[in-house]
Amino acid sequence: MVFVRVHVMKNQLSTEQKRELGDRLIAAIAEVEQLKNTPRHQQTSWVQYYEFEPENWYNPNPIGDPLAKLQVDVIAPERLLQTPEEAKLAVEKVTEAVRSITGEGTLPARGPWVHVYEIPHMNWGMDGTIPNWDGWRAYFKADTPEEAERALAMAYGKDH
Repeated sequence: MVFVRVHVMKNQLSTEQKRELGDRLIAAIAEVEQLKNTPRHQQTSWVQYYEFEPENWYNPNPIGDPLAKLQVDVIAPERLLQTPEEAKLAVEKVTEAVRSITGEGTLPARGPWVHVYEIPHMNWGMDGTIPNWDGWRAYFKADTPEEAERALAMAYGKDH
């Protein structure tokens, strides 16, 4: 389950770069969460791009390209990134994904800045309910449709 916000200067990334970066970000977070990056996982994965005009992102003393600024916010339920090591790994994997698109020299001293936000368990709702994250993890890891169906019932707290 991936929810990522990418803040970037307008026209810094092409449409194709956004698509490719989105795919890589989803795969990176799936790897950190130890989930399979399957179509089932991608049903609940989103990457949003927020593009800013240069005058809407102020830095008084830019180093390198003043337009090459990029910030990535990874937002996850606390039970899907279970340890501080997983959050650190998320920062590393997201940075690798960004650098695979932008290159090493594009963002000197300006990022990519990666922020990991873990939403407390009872503060994340889906479809009007507080999901059972163990059920969602099982759903994403399921190898068969039957396993997925049982896990989804558990995720929504329904008897199966």
